[in-house]
Order: sequence, then C-alpha cells, then structure tokens
Amino acid sequence: MKVSGKLAEKGLHAFDDEPHMHAGIKIPRFWIIVADREKAHIYRKTSTGMERIADARLGHDHSHHETAGSRGASHHGYDERSEKTHHSDGAFIQKLMAWLDLASKENVFDRLVLVASPHTLGDIRAALSKDVRCRIAAEVDKDLIKMPEKEIEEHLAKIVWF
Repeated sequence: MKVSGKLAEKGLHAFDDEPHMHAGIKIPRFWIIVADREKAHIYRKTSTGMERIADARLGHDHSHHETAGSRGASHHGYDERSEKTHHSDGAFIQKLMAWLDLASKENVFDRLVLVASPHTLGDIRAALSKDVRCRIAAEVDKDLIKMPEKEIEEHLAKIVWF
C-alpha cells in the first residue's frame, strides 16, 4: 500500500505537537476514512473543519496476467481480470486496516469515522482489529471517494459535526 500526504511526509506523529486539551478538557482526535476498494482519503477533524492528511492506494503491478484476460475463460463464466481485481480489492482493505491498527496502537487518533459504500464497509468491518473497532464513532454508507475534494469535505462537515 502506498501512502502519500502529510502522514507519509512527517510520519504518524505529525500532529503530536498540537494541543489536545481545551480548558482542561481533552479534545478527541478524530480521523475520517473515506474509502473504496482501491483507494482511501484520510482526513482529520480540526477546529476549523476537515483537513486531508493522507491518501492511500494499493501499488499495482501491471503484469501480463493481470491485464490480459482469456476469451475462452470469460466465455465460460470465469474472467481472470475480475478475479485479480477482486483479490487486489481485498488486499487493499487488509493493508489499510493493518495500517490503521498500527496508527491506533501508536495512539495518534482517538475516534474514527468510516465512510464507504455498504459493500466496502462490510469488507472493512471484517478486517478491523479489536483496537480499531473500539475507536469507531460512526460508519456512513456513502460512496464519496470519486467526488472532488471540496464536495467530500462539504459532505463530511455535515456528517462529522461533533
């Protein structure tokens, strides 16, 4: 899995220097994951709104077997390309959840909001560690990943208003 953005540049502890208390009350650090089976955008809630802090995607190896299908195989109900795509979909979710588990164990977020299509949310739930599962504040079954960033942030502002 390839991660880019502030978390890739500065590491998981990129925001440790920011205050996590206000008037003696702990301010929970919210992360929001907007994902499909190929990529994810990771946001954090700030006092002024949402900030995109990372993007994740599965690194693809475009070998001949992944890109070339067999006409005969497709004719008989088996499409090698679809099978490879389905396998890589599961691999991305597994790697994303392993990365989130690491971030949770490093204690870099307190609460988590998951936003994905219902099918992808099911895949994510199946791959969640107990530690990450305990931090989930909300799950939203909407496929926002293909929207422009501004529209995603507008939707997230309505979803994560707390």
